[in-house]
Amino acid sequence: MMRRLLKIFSLLAVIMLFHSSLQLVKAQTQEDISGFLQQGQDCYNRGDLTGAALEFENILMIDRQNFAARVWLAQVYIDLKALDKARHILREAALQAPDHPRVIQLQKMLGEIKTPVSLLNIDPVKTEAIALLGSGTRLRRYGLVIPESKVASDTSERDLLVFDDIEIIDEKPKEPDLQLEDYFGEQSGPLADVFKVLEREGLNPALDMYFTRVFADPKLGAADDKGLLARAENLYSPRFKADQKDREALYYFAALQYMNGMYPYAEELFAPLRKDPGEYAERMKPFLAGIDRWREQENLRVAMIKQAEEERLAREAAEKEEEERFRLAEEARSQRRRRPVDVASGAAQPTTPEGVAKGLHSEGYDLYKRGKLDEALEKYQAALEQHGENAELNYHMGLAWTDKGLAGDSAAFDRAVISFQRVISLVPDSKLAKDAQAMIRDIDSAKKTLGE
Repeated sequence: MMRRLLKIFSLLAVIMLFHSSLQLVKAQTQEDISGFLQQGQDCYNRGDLTGAALEFENILMIDRQNFAARVWLAQVYIDLKALDKARHILREAALQAPDHPRVIQLQKMLGEIKTPVSLLNIDPVKTEAIALLGSGTRLRRYGLVIPESKVASDTSERDLLVFDDIEIIDEKPKEPDLQLEDYFGEQSGPLADVFKVLEREGLNPALDMYFTRVFADPKLGAADDKGLLARAENLYSPRFKADQKDREALYYFAALQYMNGMYPYAEELFAPLRKDPGEYAERMKPFLAGIDRWREQENLRVAMIKQAEEERLAREAAEKEEEERFRLAEEARSQRRRRPVDVASGAAQPTTPEGVAKGLHSEGYDLYKRGKLDEALEKYQAALEQHGENAELNYHMGLAWTDKGLAGDSAAFDRAVISFQRVISLVPDSKLAKDAQAMIRDIDSAKKTLGE
């Protein structure tokens, strides 16, 4: 029997150890996922789309069903114009949460993007011919010579050419390629002139025109740039990181950070060019003007926060100073009460009503601090009969009645309120009046709590 129990305990220990290991691995995996998700979002906010994609893909390697990573990765693919990848990953996210607002938004975004016709579906002869016509680009899909296998034969010219050793295969005339016409048609939209410059003159002139247009009309910043800024980011970000003295890379990288709303980083990047602008003097002016406006507003905002904090600290200091004065006055009164009467000198106790009230007040306060509420209230009442205009005396009496109420005497709450109201009428603008008002509010809350 004992052996059987030992086996059972051993088995339970192994199961518990295995369960603990699984929990540890799960916790570490969740930490990794959270870290990748945060790093991916940081990359995306900096405009580093490639880095963001890498971080979100890392999550999916750990947890293929991670919904947040799928949605973020779909957004990144859309920004990179990798539309097939975006559709694939978004389709998986839609299977998890088809009615999720983010999924619906990205699906709508994908539906509005017109996918350009792949060059693989375009006749290579036409492609090469167009590449030669003033495009200014050195990148040609098929090089200087088009491979013969890529050239479609034209049967309409068979009788005009001599083919010695080439077998001619009859082909049906091709239908007009309407997609080709659409692809190479005139650009349209508010940034059409920017895209024309991109085709004819290259990336930098297109970026310069885009910046000029956006500064003239900020609403254009929301228009589809067809991947222009992403393309520039992919070019100039690694160039700048490789050589921070590359002035061209520095200027365009700084301009891209400004366009992405990262004004502090843009301000830092533009600093060396501000000192030595050179050929970028005119082009930098709108960026520097925008940064200066932002800096002025930021300084104003910080100054307002600082002023509000200083005012708060000043109020707290004043309140503490008033509390300290009140405490010192209380201590002075207590010391006077404790001072022995010099009988030999013939000194007599004060006989004025105000003097008698002070003595009774002090005695009542000492009784109150020792928890003798009824005796304290008797002293306070006697003092008020001598001098009822003493706000502090009325306040202390209100405190004593409040404690009586909390001890179960519900009628005492009403008498406490009368005492506090008396304080407010005697010294309406004092801190003591504010404390009395606070006590009245607390009494109302206590009565509600107690069901009064």
